[in-house]
Amino acid sequence: MNMADTALPQARPDAEIILCTSTKEGLVAIPVGEKYSHGHTALRSTGAFEKQKAGVHVLRDLAAMRDVMSSLVQAAKLYRVALTTSPRPYLGDYAQELARCLPGAWRATVEVYAHPVWQEDWLPLLWDSGALTEAMERCRVPYGAVLTGSTGAELLLIEQPGGTGRYLLGACASSTFDDNYDNPFAPPGIVLPSYPRLAAAQVTTTFLPAYERAVHERLLAEVESGHGRLEDLRRSAVGAHAEESKAVLRRLLPHAAHLLDRTLGVADPSPEDGAALDRLTTLLPARVDRPSVFRVPPPLPLASADDVHRWLADGPVLLRYARAALPPPSAADSRRALASPPRALTAPTASGRSR
Repeated sequence: MNMADTALPQARPDAEIILCTSTKEGLVAIPVGEKYSHGHTALRSTGAFEKQKAGVHVLRDLAAMRDVMSSLVQAAKLYRVALTTSPRPYLGDYAQELARCLPGAWRATVEVYAHPVWQEDWLPLLWDSGALTEAMERCRVPYGAVLTGSTGAELLLIEQPGGTGRYLLGACASSTFDDNYDNPFAPPGIVLPSYPRLAAAQVTTTFLPAYERAVHERLLAEVESGHGRLEDLRRSAVGAHAEESKAVLRRLLPHAAHLLDRTLGVADPSPEDGAALDRLTTLLPARVDRPSVFRVPPPLPLASADDVHRWLADGPVLLRYARAALPPPSAADSRRALASPPRALTAPTASGRSR
């Protein structure tokens, strides 16, 4: 039998069933390949596997495994499906245990990229400068798991290609961004050990702090750039660039809304600055969670000339507090931040980092 960690896409059969064990589910069968439907047909013909929404089939009655496997082998021959035994446990078990051990509330959802083309759909969604993007580009990855945090953070977990027994974890960007590939702010993915609790410790102290800082830096850079362009347009001929100013603000607003959400949680502004931030909350589109990369973002709100004037007056206040709210870079500081309630920021001075 082939091993499920075969790295190159062309090395996998056109129709394949990957078999792996699960402490919670029993025997898990995952049909993949360009003719993955043949695998589904073979599994259904046994009458013993239960199909789940993710595209996997589960055999819960392990006492019947011997007879069921004999039937499956015959069906696989009939439908020309290769049977592959994975040396790893079911990815869903690892992902759920990892999610359980992370700080805050996380959930894990298994996804099957049965057809190789489906895997390619992930490339625009990844926000990674490490091994995860390389693996998704160069290797056949038949399935993965998405980890979603209570704050809206979305991460992709896959088995590291090559039979190492390790895993790769990296980030997805929010849907307010559409230029995620090779983005300079992208945090590098992390290689995780085969033990979920050890992996959770690494994610908590290393990856998540770097990820949160990268999100903040990218949002801040986008808003600073847009604000700078609006200032340049204001200094140009009066009225000549009104439409361009409204277009710039329209693109800026979703990023600014996300940045304001991150800043208000840790800011303790002066009364004057608080009034400016309150005015911005009425200008910016309301959000509860980070926009998901898996949902089409809502249409950008229209912007008026009055909106441009309001932003130019109050936007610098948000930028000053957002610079002061930049998450700590070190693992030690990050552990303290995760274990402590949000810190209150004193009013920052106007001499913050220049754009």
